[in-house]
Amino acid sequence: MLKTRVITAVVLLILLIGILMYGGAFGWNAFITVVLLTALWEWGRLGHLTSTNAWVYSAVASAVCIMAYQALNLQVQSFPIMAAASVFWVLIAPWCLRQVSLGPVGHRWVFLPLGAVLIGAACVALILSKTQGVIFLLSVIAICFAADIFAYFFGKAFGKRKLAPRVSPGKSWEGAVGGACSVLVLGWLVVGFSDIWPVLNETWQVKALDRWHPVLFSLWLLVLSAFSVVGDLFESMLKRAAGMKDSSQLLPGHGGVLDRIDAQLPVMPLALLLVAQGLGSAA
Repeated sequence: MLKTRVITAVVLLILLIGILMYGGAFGWNAFITVVLLTALWEWGRLGHLTSTNAWVYSAVASAVCIMAYQALNLQVQSFPIMAAASVFWVLIAPWCLRQVSLGPVGHRWVFLPLGAVLIGAACVALILSKTQGVIFLLSVIAICFAADIFAYFFGKAFGKRKLAPRVSPGKSWEGAVGGACSVLVLGWLVVGFSDIWPVLNETWQVKALDRWHPVLFSLWLLVLSAFSVVGDLFESMLKRAAGMKDSSQLLPGHGGVLDRIDAQLPVMPLALLLVAQGLGSAA
């Protein structure tokens, strides 16, 4: 399993680097479209649709998202969908996790449109991030990776108190706090080294510090780290409710697309909104 997981990760990394370096806007948008289609298909399956009906849902929802994206034309009008998704992640998702229940959100007529909003908003954020440069895009994605990786190691070393035992028994408070603190330290390191390596001036971290007071900048780093955990836990709760171990088996050793981007779903829109006034073509 570990060998399969590593091989898949390497292939995905090579694919991502190739698209970012040589794919241009068309290649990136095509990649995001594939992510959108597959993630929505998995969301439909988590909503207890058959595989065929899930593909129909994915096609319709993706078409709506793409038409809305084209109509908004990547201007400031793109931000309301990210704001709507962020309201869910900030207010509703934590309530669901606390109750260990989807409540009204679990109703099919709410759950299916919700998937289009949450996944669509994250995809819009990915496209907008790419318009700010590859460095900016990777610096936002890295927040989730750092939070996840360091949470794993801190959890293994010090984890005693379960974070959400009924949703994801493997996660601990010590791991989550360690991951958040690591994101904070790494964020300030990026800012500190930006004078030595000017390329770092294109990162989200430097742009966010230009936009916010240092205290608030530090707070936002912790908040984004926390919501990467919320995204992960929320998807885990969806899988438990659906009786599924993984959202699919599309990525050998990793599960599904949603299993790889669950932490990005809340972080990408929130991160973009926090620096919206400092973005060139997106502001």
